[in-house]
Amino acid sequence: MAFYTLGLTFNLVILLTVIVLVVWIYGIYFNFKKWGLGSTGYRDELRDSFWLFLATWIHEAFKDGIWVFLRTLILDVLLLRRTLARSPVRWVMHLSMFYGFLTLAALSGLGLMIDIVEHFNLLGLAQQAEVAKEIMALPFDIFGYLLLIGSTIAVFRRIFLKSVRDNTSAYDAFLIGAVFLITITGFYAEWMRGNAFLVGNLFENPIYAPHFALIHTILALGLFALVLPWSKYIHVIATPLTLLANRGGE
Repeated sequence: MAFYTLGLTFNLVILLTVIVLVVWIYGIYFNFKKWGLGSTGYRDELRDSFWLFLATWIHEAFKDGIWVFLRTLILDVLLLRRTLARSPVRWVMHLSMFYGFLTLAALSGLGLMIDIVEHFNLLGLAQQAEVAKEIMALPFDIFGYLLLIGSTIAVFRRIFLKSVRDNTSAYDAFLIGAVFLITITGFYAEWMRGNAFLVGNLFENPIYAPHFALIHTILALGLFALVLPWSKYIHVIATPLTLLANRGGE
């Protein structure tokens, strides 16, 4: 990670990541507990609890059996069937952002674990970890471009389509702008390192690459921990859970 040269040591990056994960997990716990408020049919000691929400959700999601659950998961959550029925363009946009964001988050977590293995030479696997990081470079680029496509469509729709622009709230503008900015800074940091996917050495500038990497990391961690769990953007988790609990609404 290039930004270590700017004063962020490896150990400090790990500490910051742990803090971000703790804040995010607590945010999810807080929302689950909040969603359990006011439920009926349970003993008073279970109300306003994390476990109440989980129990209620599991009961509703699997009420009609495992096959209905799987059908809803595949068609409505993973393939965004309802969005496709409303607008193919929105479907491409949401699908690109959904899979791009989730996959990059997963790859980032995996990459951090591989970095830890390499840095501390755990089980003597430092060399294998370096090879694994090279293999992960292409998936990072592919899903990064996928996220870039989705966020670009979102930005263009809100700039050039009056009906969309008129219905865009400050919340919407902030989220889309943040995702777009995080994606762009991540790409630019990668391009500046040189030998980048598709663009080669066109933007190579190793002096400023660490600065853009640092900006990208701060923005991504801030969005992940300080914004998503504590604002209306929790809908990225709430919406799939609602669809599954309603069994697709069918």
